[in-house]
Amino acid sequence: MKLRHILIIGLFVVINGLIIYALMNAKPKAIEDDTQKTFTPHVEASKVINTSEDLMVSGYGTLSSYSIVDVAAEVQGKLHQGKALKPGIKFRKGDLLFRIDDVEARYSVRARKSSFINLLANMMPDIKIDYSSEFNKWNDYLASIKLNESLPQLPSWNSEKEKIFLSTRNVLSEYFNIKSLEEQLQKYAVYAPFSGMITEVYMNDFSFVNPGTKIIKIVETGNFEIPVSVPVSQLSMIDVGTKCTIYSTDGTERGGGSVARISEVINKTTQSVTIYVKPGSSDERYIEGEYLLVKIDAKVSQKGFRIPLSAINEGQVFTYNPSDSLLRKKPILILNENETGAFVSGLTDDEIVIIQEVVNFSDSTKYGVILK
Repeated sequence: MKLRHILIIGLFVVINGLIIYALMNAKPKAIEDDTQKTFTPHVEASKVINTSEDLMVSGYGTLSSYSIVDVAAEVQGKLHQGKALKPGIKFRKGDLLFRIDDVEARYSVRARKSSFINLLANMMPDIKIDYSSEFNKWNDYLASIKLNESLPQLPSWNSEKEKIFLSTRNVLSEYFNIKSLEEQLQKYAVYAPFSGMITEVYMNDFSFVNPGTKIIKIVETGNFEIPVSVPVSQLSMIDVGTKCTIYSTDGTERGGGSVARISEVINKTTQSVTIYVKPGSSDERYIEGEYLLVKIDAKVSQKGFRIPLSAINEGQVFTYNPSDSLLRKKPILILNENETGAFVSGLTDDEIVIIQEVVNFSDSTKYGVILK
């Protein structure tokens, strides 16, 4: 019985020892700590190799009319079209664009002239007595007034006393009031200030309009200009009058032109200035809103590196430092722009430059680069 107890106790001790040994030598299960993971954003980059290029100053622009006018009513009344009030309708200089019903206004002017005739007739006896030498002059003027014609110019007075007499009888004020109404009467008919086309219509025929109501938008055809952005570095090669060649976007030559004016405001984002090119007279037909390429007759050899325009922000690009994986801003100068990007100076050979737009930039974020 004692031996049996001893064996059981021994077996129990051995099993417990094995369990304790196994627990002491077991490797703890690796617990993945998600918080230790970090995300590294990657951006496209390129190693700088500066080269020399013979650059022609060129750029794209949208053709626009030199004269674009919103024509508004200056008087009140019912609208009547002259030309059909529809987009695309063409007109020549001097054509009636539209008119506003002026019947009431004409009657009002005639009534005012009738009152003016009565005013002059009532003062004639005084003129005959006090200014007998001037009687024939005023009598002839009174006879020359026609209700359906413009009011004749007042005779000139020969003395200060005569002028004061006319003023106290309200002749001068009434004369100028009528002349003002006659000028306003001319505004009931609106004529084309140039040859062109209607592009937008705001009011229809028989609509009632008030002063300031926009009726149509018109553009002048045959008189266009093309705004083109040119890098600041190339302005020294361009003057007003510099010759240009104009192309369609497919490379077809459209004709010549010249620089009409140069803006004095710099676009801070692209560090460029807008020049305005006027197409020369030719048989080529241009269309408002057409997108065109302009090459300016100015060529120079410059050294730099070409990058996408999207990589430039306010005259700066991002460069990559491999030692700390950080991005840094660096100012550059745009020498030329074309469909392949911007040719810039300010970067050194073997420098790594970012060639895409960088969103949510932080100077403490580490980046990875994909060299192109």
